Amino acid sequence: MARSTSGTARIAEFTAETEYRHLPPEAILAAKHGILDWLGVAILGAMEPSVKILSEYARGLAAREEASAICQGFMTAAELAALVNGASGHALDFDDTFANSVRYNLHPTTCILPAAMAMTEKLKLSGPNLLLAYIVGLEIEFRIGAAIGQLIPAIGWYPTPVLGTLGATAASGKALRLSPAKGQAALGIAASLAGGMKKNVGTMTKTMHAGNGARNGVIAASLAHRGFTGNPLIFEGENSFCEQFSNRQVTSLINAEENLGREWMVLSAGLAFKPYPCCRATHPSIDAVLYLRQKYGLNPDRIGSITCKLNPLVLGMTPYEQPQSGYEAKFSMTYCIARALLDGEVLLEHFTDEKVREKNWQPLIPKIDFLHPDPWGHGAVDLLTEIVIHLTNGESISHRVAIPKGEPENPMTEGELVDKFKQCTKAVLEEREGERLVDSILHLERIDDLTEFFGALRKSCV
Repeated sequence: MARSTSGTARIAEFTAETEYRHLPPEAILAAKHGILDWLGVAILGAMEPSVKILSEYARGLAAREEASAICQGFMTAAELAALVNGASGHALDFDDTFANSVRYNLHPTTCILPAAMAMTEKLKLSGPNLLLAYIVGLEIEFRIGAAIGQLIPAIGWYPTPVLGTLGATAASGKALRLSPAKGQAALGIAASLAGGMKKNVGTMTKTMHAGNGARNGVIAASLAHRGFTGNPLIFEGENSFCEQFSNRQVTSLINAEENLGREWMVLSAGLAFKPYPCCRATHPSIDAVLYLRQKYGLNPDRIGSITCKLNPLVLGMTPYEQPQSGYEAKFSMTYCIARALLDGEVLLEHFTDEKVREKNWQPLIPKIDFLHPDPWGHGAVDLLTEIVIHLTNGESISHRVAIPKGEPENPMTEGELVDKFKQCTKAVLEEREGERLVDSILHLERIDDLTEFFGALRKSCV
């Protein structure tokens, strides 16, 4: 895999040459868990207003019927299906995340899997082909992200669609069986399509970011398949993808791609799954509060004040001290701490506009302070968080969480992921339909014809 001298070429060669038989069984299982988690979230996310608008847009184009729009009741062009489905998976901010040692944090599956699914359905490929395309996309995205990491959001880009476009392109290229040369062209095309601004977080456009990354991948690979060209050294040198999205601090992939095929980052780094439907940055605080609440039987009346010690970069990801909507509440550390204290759980139903407008949690806002101990926060989005609760009787209790539930080092079990899928889909699918989908996902490697699987996902739920 290391024959070529450029990182772009090595990525394209890995994508072209990797076959299902090369995948470790553990990587296949990890991928099935990723698909299970994402599809549950996407089925519920398909009900969101932002997704309905995108779905209406796609349906109105009357495009060729190539791939299914999840829970929308119609088929459309592969790129439009990827757009709608990627948005569905990201609309609730309940989809998986990935953060390597520099904690650059992005949502990988919601760009890669919709592209892989759309191309798999369009080309009438098998379950193993879908797993292969998804895993290849993850491996490529993880390597590119590892090279420029936290530099992407530091200069105002939303990393999910920026890196997701490249991962989706690799997944689509694998489905299309692109040659290494055409794979390099596809990456060059994709690099010019990639984008997405942090400034749009808090609007429907954040949801569309994910769908657009998936659509970009389908377009880039499909154009390259037809002979369209892009720069074959897009990750190297002056004005490269790496340089542009790192504010000119990195000029190549810094050899992050050299171990492709030898080390599988879906295993060594892994996906992080969310037990709570809100920004990942809030999860350590929620875990800590729930631990203290259960251990000490806390009553809000006993709480004098709360100190939350955490990385300042993490707090910057949750800017809404007094959220006015369910969506803003997902990015509010104060709301998530208060809700965990009051209810002893943090659920989907807590993130509605009506719930946020309730008065019961708001008296806790002035009681919550934030500290940023040195050296927390030097150069990485470390999730380390400590909650200190000062009681009215003068006592203080505390709990520190370094690795929140759902991270690869503190994983959700397959049973917990199945339960999450059922919770997400119970209002949308009949119980037997949900069980059949779970069974299909967990045995994708046995399915040669995915027609029934995609038909079940396409069934109108709106």
